[in-house]
Amino acid sequence: MEDWQKDFTEWIENVAVSVEGFMDEMGQSVETAAEDLQNDLTREFEQFLDDVFTPIIDISIEENYQSYYYYPEYNDDPDFILSPKIEPTHNVHPACRGCIHYHGRLHGKQLLVCGMHPYGSSGDSCPDWEGTSRSQTSEV
Repeated sequence: MEDWQKDFTEWIENVAVSVEGFMDEMGQSVETAAEDLQNDLTREFEQFLDDVFTPIIDISIEENYQSYYYYPEYNDDPDFILSPKIEPTHNVHPACRGCIHYHGRLHGKQLLVCGMHPYGSSGDSCPDWEGTSRSQTSEV
């Protein structure tokens, strides 16, 4: 083989080794960059999910807590669970409508209307009737 062919072959081999080394370095750099990018994206995505869903979950938990454990009609008036209040109507205990003394709870099978008149007033009006405002006085 001639010298120029030998030199050219050595040059090609050196170029091939250099290109291979360069490609190995590039491959390692790309792998490192891809791992860093994946870690950054994972961290950012987790932060995004945390920022977006944590308030929703907190609200959901709070709503569930309130819906399971807070019943205004029960918590404001614990007797409501065992003995619901029976409101007076224009036919049943009309003198008691709007009165602040009206109790209206069943005790056993007996309705307790109020402390002054346990069975209700005997007439269409009650001498002990007391409302919370003047406008209710005119209703009765």
